[in-house]
Amino acid sequence: MERRIISIGYEIPGSSDSTYDYASDQSLLDADIVIFEPDEFDSDSEKPSYDESYSFELKENTRHWRTELSTALEYGKTVFVVVRKYRLAKVHTGKQELKGSKVINYVEDYSNYAFLPIEVPPIIARGGSEIVYTGHPAFANFWKDFNGYLKYESYFDGKIKTPVFVTKTGERTIGGVFKVGKGNLVFIPPIEYDEEKFTKHDTKNNKVFWTKEAVAFGNKLVNSLFEIDKVLRSDSQKTPPPNWIQEAAYSSEEEFQIISNIETLSKQLENLGGKKNALLSDLEKVRQSKDLLFETGKRLENAVTNALRILGYSAENYNDGNLELDQVILSPEGDRFIGECEGKDTSAVNIDKFRQLEENIQSDLQRPEVKKPAIGILFGNGFRLTKPQERNEQFTAKCLTSAKRGTVLVRTMDMYPLFQYLKKNKDEDFAKECRRAILTSVGGVVSFPAIPKV
Repeated sequence: MERRIISIGYEIPGSSDSTYDYASDQSLLDADIVIFEPDEFDSDSEKPSYDESYSFELKENTRHWRTELSTALEYGKTVFVVVRKYRLAKVHTGKQELKGSKVINYVEDYSNYAFLPIEVPPIIARGGSEIVYTGHPAFANFWKDFNGYLKYESYFDGKIKTPVFVTKTGERTIGGVFKVGKGNLVFIPPIEYDEEKFTKHDTKNNKVFWTKEAVAFGNKLVNSLFEIDKVLRSDSQKTPPPNWIQEAAYSSEEEFQIISNIETLSKQLENLGGKKNALLSDLEKVRQSKDLLFETGKRLENAVTNALRILGYSAENYNDGNLELDQVILSPEGDRFIGECEGKDTSAVNIDKFRQLEENIQSDLQRPEVKKPAIGILFGNGFRLTKPQERNEQFTAKCLTSAKRGTVLVRTMDMYPLFQYLKKNKDEDFAKECRRAILTSVGGVVSFPAIPKV
């Protein structure tokens, strides 16, 4: 009987009939092996925000696939997950609150990996093409035939038991095997082929066909995946021991002693593991302030928020379902600001984020409880991958000119030493000086006061 492959999202050349999209209600029990590609969300936006209807649909689709994948693995099937870029979207939680005449819809972050039926180490959206094969025998032919087509868009931030593909340094896992139930959950880097080269267009009938070369490529890929499946399953062919084999009559004194030693060591390891995890958590918290130097996106927002709080401000993210603001900032002196954060890898922060900040200020002013425009602050982390002392100007000339209309510009790297000093020293006078520097820098870049000598 011919074995069947079902693919969700990833299209294998020549196997289009076996490919289904994320919104499909297809059962996976019809398959012998499964390929699953995460939903890419709205690729036009770094972090799309979905309305209530689509949020519900997305969550229902995800729930369906999580159940299907869990069942397939329980029945001993092999599921290949194509490790695409880790992405987040804003979705409605379903919770609403009535404030006056206004209905506030609560939202939350939703990952495109929420379909996974098990917990895995955090997935980090970082890409590259330098991939190292660890030598796992099940993947030998796959690596030989397809290593030239592989790249990575994300990696695991943590150790896994059976890594197969790692980054060039060997410190980050790109793909590997998780034993789940009787099956195997296999993470592989994306296999990228030239779709334009692999297809031909019948203009007369307006149809697209796979080329012979594409079909041959697809068949080789399918055979390679079935070969991996076969080897992984052969490693699991040992008969599970029956319950009665655990009875004392079939156990030796030596076995009891070894089990006792294992239990003792397991308790010690559990205790040490708890202490290690606590220290790792503390280390992560301590290192968060470094995000002011090199991060972007949500991590930069969080680092700026923490720095503002240590300067004495109250700073919160605002989202009522219609308007989302990185930071709404209030000083003890009563000044109100709206902040926007932007990090750039190898360039200065440009005017695009500046326009967004101005739009946010105007939208904020439309809220009935807001009586006057907030002061805008653009927190910039330009050239973020370069050492701070070697960076050029953090803001473009257009940003500097536009700021003169009433906006404050802050280099996030300048906030790092302030955070470190105030973390160690409860110096309210210095914090107040820093707040005064921000307020009096409307129209330009903030120059913070020198840190007092301790």
